[in-house]
Amino acid sequence: PATADASYYAVITSVKKQYTLTFVANGGSDVSAITADYGTSIAAPTAPTREGYRFTGWCADEALQTAASFPITLTTNTTVYAKWNQIVDVKGYLATLVDNLAVSPTSFIPEPMRKTYSKNLVTSVVDDYSDFVAVEDLKKGFGEQWHMILDNITQSETFFTVLLGVEDTVTGSVVAFNNYFDSNPSDTASYNTKIGDYNVTIRFDGTNIYYVLDFTANIPLIGEVQAQIAANMNVTETKKTVRIQLGDANALTYTSDENLYTFAIKYLGVRRAYFSLVRDEDGKVTGRINEYLTVKGVGIKSAADFYIDDTYVAAVGNKGDGVPLMDTYINELYDVKTGEMLGYEVRETKTVSKVSVTFNTLWFDLHDLSGINSIRYHEAENDKDTSYFSVNGSSAQWKSKTVGGLNLKTASRRFDIEFRTQYFYRYNTETQKYEEIRAQVPMLFVQEEQMENLISDVKTVNSVDLAVTLDPTYLAKIESDYDTLIDLFIANKADMTEEQIVAIIGDPVSFEEE
Repeated sequence: PATADASYYAVITSVKKQYTLTFVANGGSDVSAITADYGTSIAAPTAPTREGYRFTGWCADEALQTAASFPITLTTNTTVYAKWNQIVDVKGYLATLVDNLAVSPTSFIPEPMRKTYSKNLVTSVVDDYSDFVAVEDLKKGFGEQWHMILDNITQSETFFTVLLGVEDTVTGSVVAFNNYFDSNPSDTASYNTKIGDYNVTIRFDGTNIYYVLDFTANIPLIGEVQAQIAANMNVTETKKTVRIQLGDANALTYTSDENLYTFAIKYLGVRRAYFSLVRDEDGKVTGRINEYLTVKGVGIKSAADFYIDDTYVAAVGNKGDGVPLMDTYINELYDVKTGEMLGYEVRETKTVSKVSVTFNTLWFDLHDLSGINSIRYHEAENDKDTSYFSVNGSSAQWKSKTVGGLNLKTASRRFDIEFRTQYFYRYNTETQKYEEIRAQVPMLFVQEEQMENLISDVKTVNSVDLAVTLDPTYLAKIESDYDTLIDLFIANKADMTEEQIVAIIGDPVSFEEE
């Protein structure tokens, strides 16, 4: 009861309020919550672990958008959330990418069909027929279609030589990257270094890994140029794409895996080509080339398809010794085990005033004929004379026979002997390089429709007992391929345009500075 003035004094015990910091591990190992007094500073705990993932830090929000900043001063109950990145074998991907960068289309080609095959090499070929030459002294070479294929492979090998020359640099830069990666596991987006004269860039964006070398190179036939090797790989597919730039005029981009090889190339500023090879589950190889060549401002388009199995190599295309103003297609056949050209058939179509006539001519190497033992070529000495062949030591002119009758081929020759271009190779021990020899070789042609009359026709006008000794199986194969592959080639030859080739080649690789 209030009976007088009085004062009362509170007795207070000071006790700080406590709050809890909770850790949500999001699939990782448990991290115990921490309860402490108000104002306590909490350091980051030992990081949790999670199989197949790398811990990248704690976030202040469940959406993992805002990083939590440690130490955390407790002023209220707080929750932080673990953020993870799936562990990616970046070092393994890089090793796969740079392994065997210098893969060559040559690996898809049977050894006997290569210019480096020992049995294909010659020291010289006959180039003078002004005196009789024995047929047994003549050699068989490759035709225009297969030469075109080898020519493109040869040009690509110039680029692969560059790849072989940087193997030590690639190895050294990969070691440097791996050391960096081990020390900075959370920073794999970009890596740059300099090794000797080489600038190295390695990038990984989560899907694609890139390896880029920039340097100065001295290339035979090209000279000193600024060069770049840029390789990339989608890690979900392990299909490599490699781009090589040698100066402004030379670039090659190729994509490869175990059963696929494609490349697009520009060479010396005048040639652009696309080359593809596919190996099926039976080991059969199908290839295609589209080539655009600019000579003195004039564009020349050529193409070729080829097919390789255990028995044959068939090459079909439109690059050859065709008659001017004719659409010319050639189907060549080779023995895959020996590399020997078995023969070929040519389709030539001439159109005049909307009227077309097509010639189907089989061409035989003189080795595949009996009855002709030697051959000589008489060059015309003036405009009034004509050049001609003679055979078997006789001075008599080799004669042909016209088709006759009433048709568009009346005046055309049933058969004859003409020079055809063949290609040979030799190894120069001084330069240690393989050299190409382009030679004119006499061959006999016969219109396919006149094939059954060939023996009697030759006997009638030349008194020569001619016979075709080529295996009938080979002849049937030539004719069968001719009936199918040329039409298929015509349908597909325009599939790859020059603009598409340029787009595949692309530009040197560069990365924007972050």
